[in-house]
Amino acid sequence: MRLLVVGASGRTGRLLVAQALGHGHDVTAFVRDANDITSGERLAVAAGDAADPAALAFAVEGQDAVISVLAPRRGEPASIYADGTANLVRAMTTRGVDRLVVASAAGLGGHKSELPLPYQALLLLPRLQRDYEAMEPMEGEVMLSDLEWTIVRAAVLSNKQQTGHYRVVEGPVVPKGLRISRADLAALLLKIAETGRYGRRVVAAAY
Repeated sequence: MRLLVVGASGRTGRLLVAQALGHGHDVTAFVRDANDITSGERLAVAAGDAADPAALAFAVEGQDAVISVLAPRRGEPASIYADGTANLVRAMTTRGVDRLVVASAAGLGGHKSELPLPYQALLLLPRLQRDYEAMEPMEGEVMLSDLEWTIVRAAVLSNKQQTGHYRVVEGPVVPKGLRISRADLAALLLKIAETGRYGRRVVAAAY
């Protein structure tokens, strides 16, 4: 499979690229700076800004599927979630690339008062409030598209090892599920892209 990973230089993105290569896929890593990641056998690097439609259009060309783990760097505006994803959706639609898997955050899509108390507490943090407010229109851009999309709302991310033991449910959160490792999230995103499971559905993932 020819797979584009948007946000490939982030902590989850790097794990995702490594896992995809391990599965034998041809991977294109979309990054802001070409020096952020090194190309190699079956790994191409496409450098650009997700806010630039032309850059994403070039990277999308010829792909079989796209996984987005797009996120702002520290100090950057959170608007890149929605703006970059809107550009990605348009590029994929124009070029006939149908399969899109997008990483989002647990708790979105539910009324705050109905969320588990730990999530209500997290959403009091200013930075998380900012990110969640920006992710809502990001999810909207995906849901309103004609693509074969899946949104994965991940629990709080950790740097622990991959376990393979996580739960996936439809809705804003996994009941009593507060964490998931980046390695397990990457494995789930890749599995969804490979299998086409959860087409046009929103799921949450956690231990």
